[in-house]
Amino acid sequence: MRNANDSLTAALDLLKRLKTQPRNLVAIGILITIVSFGFSSGRLPVSPAANADSQRMVSLYVDGQKRLFATDGTSVGDILSRAGVKLTATDLVEPGLKTAVPKGQFNINVYRARPVLVGDGARTYHLSSAYQSPRLLAKAAGITVYPEDTYRTEVITNVVENGAIGEKINITRAKPFVVTVDGHTRTLRTQAKTIGDALKSANIALGLKDTVSQPLAAPVLPGASLSITRVTEALATLTETIPRPVKVIQDPAMLKGQTNVKTEGADGQKTITYRIHYQNGIETGREQIQLVSQSAPAARVVTEGTKVLFSGSVEYWRPQVEAAAAAWNFDPNTMLRIMACESRGNALSISHFVINGEHPTGLFQYLPSTWRSSGGTDDNILDGAMQIQLTAKKMATQGTKAWQCK
Repeated sequence: MRNANDSLTAALDLLKRLKTQPRNLVAIGILITIVSFGFSSGRLPVSPAANADSQRMVSLYVDGQKRLFATDGTSVGDILSRAGVKLTATDLVEPGLKTAVPKGQFNINVYRARPVLVGDGARTYHLSSAYQSPRLLAKAAGITVYPEDTYRTEVITNVVENGAIGEKINITRAKPFVVTVDGHTRTLRTQAKTIGDALKSANIALGLKDTVSQPLAAPVLPGASLSITRVTEALATLTETIPRPVKVIQDPAMLKGQTNVKTEGADGQKTITYRIHYQNGIETGREQIQLVSQSAPAARVVTEGTKVLFSGSVEYWRPQVEAAAAAWNFDPNTMLRIMACESRGNALSISHFVINGEHPTGLFQYLPSTWRSSGGTDDNILDGAMQIQLTAKKMATQGTKAWQCK
């Protein structure tokens, strides 16, 4: 049987001889019909072994034609070679050339590289590629594309305007926008026209009370930033403590500064059902729905002394004595009592008595040598506040044996 290419060559030669003779138009029509039938039958030269023994029936799609034939080729590349299909470096074959062909029905597709123009906004890219997918064609042109981008394919009709022939791919870019929601900030892309539709396309569901920083009907602008506040509420039944009140009873028989607990009392409790409001998981307020139960607290009763043991200028120093005594965990009343006995609260008191050549001096009537050994100086022996500080330390660490007044 003659090869299909030989048939085509012979037909073209005959057409050249007949085309100038009008009376041969019928013959030309018959010839075209015969040639078309030859191609549509897809008959290719196969070996006798293939006709007799082959169990591989191949459907080959190439150059806009479908060819169906039997073959004993074992791989895609082998079958294409036997079929006389010439490939260039930019052609694409599916499946690959090294793919083994099993017995039975098998499909092979050959995609020829063709000129393609890719438009991305104001920029255009020229390339030759066998890819069929617009996304793959864009990537082959070195363009970064995103899943949300869309493509429109058209045949170039204005060659002068486009500077190319063939196919044109136009990229419609998805608009990027930034969303802060659920504790995360995400950059998304969308073809949607409005904020609401963009959130839907990103599978971001809104609760009934959620708020969005921009109206849902607002248009999506490239680079727009918006935040979503999750607004929720929940019912909760909580048991709370009611602190016991403190009742103070003044006791004139007890020294001032002394206290005594007469009754400890007890805290109360109440169980309340609240509606608690949250924004992004943080409580923003609550309202009481129901008081389930309540027990009243019992007051803590404390007696407090008001009796002043000393009078006169001693009371002037009481606040400083109480503070210094508290710092050293010492009884302030002991200090005040000794002060009253020694100097009657007069910080400038200098006794007329002489002991080893020295006069007792100040609130607690220190001998100057003893005062210096306790950390004081001759310049501050008459400083009442300094005497109180050093005396509190001395009495707390060494006791009161140094003073005759008790």
